Amino acid sequence: MQAEHLDERPAALLRRAGLLLLSGGLPPAPPPLAAVRMLVACRPDEGRRDGWVDEENPGLVDAANEGWFALAREHGLFDPTEREFLLGVPTTEEDAEWRRAKLLDTWDLFGAGAATGLLGSAAGRPEFVMSSLDGRAVMQGTTYHHGVTSIAMSELWRVPTVRAHMERIVAQVAQPNRRDGAAWYPATAQAWRRYVRQHR
Repeated sequence: MQAEHLDERPAALLRRAGLLLLSGGLPPAPPPLAAVRMLVACRPDEGRRDGWVDEENPGLVDAANEGWFALAREHGLFDPTEREFLLGVPTTEEDAEWRRAKLLDTWDLFGAGAATGLLGSAAGRPEFVMSSLDGRAVMQGTTYHHGVTSIAMSELWRVPTVRAHMERIVAQVAQPNRRDGAAWYPATAQAWRRYVRQHR
């Protein structure tokens, strides 16, 4: 994330990408951001779907936008009429929070969006996470050495790679004489337990 954007209002920046941030309205048990960021470690046999675009593609931004939209519709990231979902919005260099967002009629996530520093580091260099309002569909946009991709998965609470990672955090927090690997571990473990209970 570009440091010069940290103190600017995210709503104004994201409007450039065709995203309207909505006040309030978060669901009671969204997936932890840390769990959604694990999509990059998941395998196709776990349900991972990619919208890969090679870095040598001269139309990388347009192709990446098209790939993201196709996967978003297929997996049910948003209702086709309201087009609302959860977006992980950075709050500091190290932290982020879920915000409710609406996809406007004209949008550009991988170009103008990534260039804001909130959805990536530069145009064509995405880094973002998203979830459907009910938490059943999640997506991650990320940049690799040879290209970019949108990753989509459904029912994150069932995915072995994600479950193993999150359950390690839960187990570490439960230890009586624990030494947390990070300050966010307890809140993340609690959020994961709420999320899993919501979908039993």
